Amino acid sequence: MAQARAKAATRGRGESPLAERFALFAECLLTGVWIAVASLPLVTYPAAFAAGSRHLRRRTAHVGGGWREFAADFRTAVRGGWLVGLAGWAALAAVWVDVQAVRPGSPAGRSSAPSGSSR
Repeated sequence: MAQARAKAATRGRGESPLAERFALFAECLLTGVWIAVASLPLVTYPAAFAAGSRHLRRRTAHVGGGWREFAADFRTAVRGGWLVGLAGWAALAAVWVDVQAVRPGSPAGRSSAPSGSSR
């Protein structure tokens, strides 16, 4: 059904399928830039990805949308999304601490076998 709508929309505008695919590619690149800008605070990356995916879903359904709709979606998603982003960074910090604890050379990373020759 979505393909039929896309074909009908393409015929109405007089665009070739190649032009439509290139427009989608360009929209994906632009949305990637918007996501990168929205992710700059580093705790808002889940909200930025959610807003970007909603924007692309809207564009592929030929509903429309632009920067204002992306920003509105981002504001909606950031209300609870920053907690998810903070939890992601906390998990990353916990993994980093764990890896540092078992590094070779640290007391927890040394083997209990003596380092001399075994007989």
